[in-house]
Amino acid sequence: MLYLIGIGLKVEHLTLEALETIKKCDSVFLEVYTSQYAQGFVNELKQIIGKPFHELNRTDVEEKFESALLSANKNNIALLIFGNPLTATTHIQLLLDAKEKGIKYKVIPGISITNMVAESGLDEYKFGRTITICYHTKDFEPESFYDQINENQKLGLHTLCLLDIKKDQEPQKMMNAKEGIEVLEKIAQKRDEHNNWLFIALVGMGSLKQKIIAGHKAILESKEILEVFPQSLVIPGKVNEKEKEALEKMHNLKIHWKE
Repeated sequence: MLYLIGIGLKVEHLTLEALETIKKCDSVFLEVYTSQYAQGFVNELKQIIGKPFHELNRTDVEEKFESALLSANKNNIALLIFGNPLTATTHIQLLLDAKEKGIKYKVIPGISITNMVAESGLDEYKFGRTITICYHTKDFEPESFYDQINENQKLGLHTLCLLDIKKDQEPQKMMNAKEGIEVLEKIAQKRDEHNNWLFIALVGMGSLKQKIIAGHKAILESKEILEVFPQSLVIPGKVNEKEKEALEKMHNLKIHWKE
């Protein structure tokens, strides 16, 4: 049996179901390239589950996992994933591969950033398609995520913006909210567009250092932006009266809201 197991945003998010499943598995792997804990360390996870595990990067999962997958015909194999297992398409592909090879599988969900966006004060039901803001390099400057934000805006929907992670190269780095805003503003300037988006940074969600920072200036001046990870951005669409009240009172905002 292949188990895809979400381990949440910190060690304490590990569910009883997840823990019991991991302990009965013959081999355990941890996928380390899509995120990291907001609080706690991998060593703490090892102590809790009481057994060692192998850490896998993107290449290991996408190109070298077949032997581990095939062994799930006779053994219990666990792949641990930060947050929730099926947020990234790589993990969906693993289920498709297992199905094709006749291997049984089970998904055990974990707490994800998508479970925490409502702490911003916005209605979770009013979020549109989630996007990922990618680093721009000399030969790679995608803009499709910017287009999707615009589509969500047209529909009055909020956008959760995940931020790029480079865990499979040196130096390793995680995009912060300030860098995410800068990429979006670079694209807007290139297109000669002037949007009036409000930015809300979700910083280290689930951890003791968790912070929600609203407003362009507040995000750029925050010291947590450089110190606490992982981070995400939220761009509100059309807000109702309760959302407006929550945003203004929870984040001390005084904003002229568009109708």
